[in-house]
Amino acid sequence: MRRLFIWAGVAVLAVIVASQTLIGCATIDASHEGIKISKIGSDRGANDIENVTGWQFYNPLTSFIEQYPTFTQTKDYDPFTVSAKGGTLFKIDPTLNYHLQRGQGANVYRKYRKELPDIENNILRTIVYNSYRDVANTFTPDSLVNNRVSFEDQVEAKLQKALVNDGFVFENITSNLTPPESLQAMIDAKNTAVQNALRLNNQVAAEKASAEIAVTKATGLARAKVIEAEAEARANELKQRTLTPLLIQQQWIAKWNGALPTTQLGNSSTMVQLPLK
Repeated sequence: MRRLFIWAGVAVLAVIVASQTLIGCATIDASHEGIKISKIGSDRGANDIENVTGWQFYNPLTSFIEQYPTFTQTKDYDPFTVSAKGGTLFKIDPTLNYHLQRGQGANVYRKYRKELPDIENNILRTIVYNSYRDVANTFTPDSLVNNRVSFEDQVEAKLQKALVNDGFVFENITSNLTPPESLQAMIDAKNTAVQNALRLNNQVAAEKASAEIAVTKATGLARAKVIEAEAEARANELKQRTLTPLLIQQQWIAKWNGALPTTQLGNSSTMVQLPLK
């Protein structure tokens, strides 16, 4: 009886091992795209791929399940160098954000036959490097430093097109562009000189404007004085013309209080000879 139990246990264990060997199970959640690939045929199932979701049972001897995430992937690549016109080397330390386009998992597998980490480290890295290299070679060293936004916009445009062709959606990338220290020092010195020149030009322009304001004020005051003097002279001239002897005598009489002067003036006892009644 004991031997019978032993053989029964061995049989059950054999069934369990056989079932695990012959039946595989995988779960594809909503954040992944699953594809069931056949191992049969000379092309290893590249043309026999089925998109699958949820719980999937399969025979590991004849097929397997590959899963690609469809949420945002962030890949921080090791730094590399690219050359601008003339051969000046710039360091790029890129970080790429992208995701798999829904429904493209089968095409990605047919094209590369690799898991996503392998695709990132080889295929996508080459695409990123070539994009930076091609665009950098269209810029001079100075323009590359002073026009980083334009440089990165052109790189992103190339990446977006290349990734779409491979079944991926480009989101964004940070370049961390770093020029050579010697070039950066030269550019900083040039920018400082330009800023100093602009500051001096602004200062000269301000001083010139102040001088012109002062001249304008002085000219205005001088003209005002001339006008005032001319007006006063004109008034005096008019007064001289209107002050006739008769008018002066009438004004004197109008102001006389009737008292005779006590001081004799010459041979006359009065200043004005009055007519006798």
